[in-house]
Amino acid sequence: MTKKQEITYHIIFWVLFFAMDIFAEIVLQGATTFNLKDLEFALLQASLFYLVYSCIAPRTIPKKKWGYLFLGLIFSLLYFAGLRYLIEEVIIYGFTGEHNYYPNSRRPLFYIFDNSYYAIRIFLLSLIFYFVKYQFSINKRISELSLKKKQAELQVLKSQLSPHFLFNTLNSFYADALVVDEKLSDDILKLSEMLRYVTYENEGEYVLLKDEIHFIKNYINLFQRRFSNQLFINANFPEEIGNAKIPALLLIHFVENAFKHGILNQREKPVDILLKIDKNQLHFKVENYFKPQQNYDESGIGYKNIKQRLMLLFGKDYHLEHFKKENSYFVKLQFPLK
Repeated sequence: MTKKQEITYHIIFWVLFFAMDIFAEIVLQGATTFNLKDLEFALLQASLFYLVYSCIAPRTIPKKKWGYLFLGLIFSLLYFAGLRYLIEEVIIYGFTGEHNYYPNSRRPLFYIFDNSYYAIRIFLLSLIFYFVKYQFSINKRISELSLKKKQAELQVLKSQLSPHFLFNTLNSFYADALVVDEKLSDDILKLSEMLRYVTYENEGEYVLLKDEIHFIKNYINLFQRRFSNQLFINANFPEEIGNAKIPALLLIHFVENAFKHGILNQREKPVDILLKIDKNQLHFKVENYFKPQQNYDESGIGYKNIKQRLMLLFGKDYHLEHFKKENSYFVKLQFPLK
């Protein structure tokens, strides 16, 4: 949760909170008035709310100090009643000569008890707001740790084989195959380019969109060659891309998923892949047919990781939709280009 979002939620809360109080007053009394005491009472409630939100909750909830949290509740009751008594029955009384409570009602125990409703209400609302904020921060931290773990695992995988050895070997195969079979040599070159891209080019979080598209095209071509070009795949990519950048190896997941689960060998049921750019937004769409008995996991680990990554990179400024409709599976993804 960003600071801007937090402030927005607090503003909405206070507007609704005081609107409900005004509505209750109209229902019970038939009208509503606003005076100095109303302003003082509103500020008093806000002061207790942020005392709990900023001081008591952060010092008790993360460390699970429930005993101290209970003491915080007792302190909140005394704070609210004591400060209200000081303001209304001493300071304001000194200016207006009017008490807010009758003499018998100003006895300490009764005064604290009478104000406990307001204090406990504000205390609980403040705790709820803090719990939501705390849960947001925990989820974000877990997502970041999970992403870092996967990146570390990828780096370990990369280091298990010498990239130079692989590239030199593939280049040697390419030179030998060029004399025997030109198509085979082209496939070896594409495979070499893909390995080089995965190993070196995407070490940063973002890569050039044109490089990512080239990688996907190589993947599609090699997949076609594997099945003797008997697959029906419609892939459409824009011609003019420029130097736009996107997160590395983000789109290939959806292409792999379509090839893994989809029907590829029927001309009337092709896999459709569409990528377009509109107003600095990337729009990516994949549609494929699948067999009715196929267990198509649309909420697996892959999609969860993708969502976590998108959330970390773009916050709420992205849209990912994936769903089944009859025997077709659809993926729609949109996010801003860098």
